[in-house]
Amino acid sequence: MSMETKGVNEVLRQDVLASDRLSDYFYALLKEKIDETAADIKEFMADFVIRHSKASELVDELDLEHIRVCSECGKPMTEGFCIEDGADYYCSEECLHKNLTEEEYNDLYDDGKGESYWTSWLD
Repeated sequence: MSMETKGVNEVLRQDVLASDRLSDYFYALLKEKIDETAADIKEFMADFVIRHSKASELVDELDLEHIRVCSECGKPMTEGFCIEDGADYYCSEECLHKNLTEEEYNDLYDDGKGESYWTSWLD
């Protein structure tokens, strides 16, 4: 996809999102989906919610199991630093060190005995 096409698509997306009639279109789509299976409707809803929500809102509101959100940059993550058993999360050393020095993190890590560590939430 060319840069021009991407730009046009983004302008189209923004105009559609700003439209006062978007909710009418959404309800029309839902009526079409009534004939679909419950699983199809749930997938449709999940895609819609993901497109129109912040990851941090979804993690909090839906109590997601495998996703955390970086406390520094706000990106969703499946692995990263867990600080003090979930008080904060950082996706990278760069984000971590904007908030904690290496020494502060090592004190919290405590040779693997502390409540601060690198982990994956997919396991």
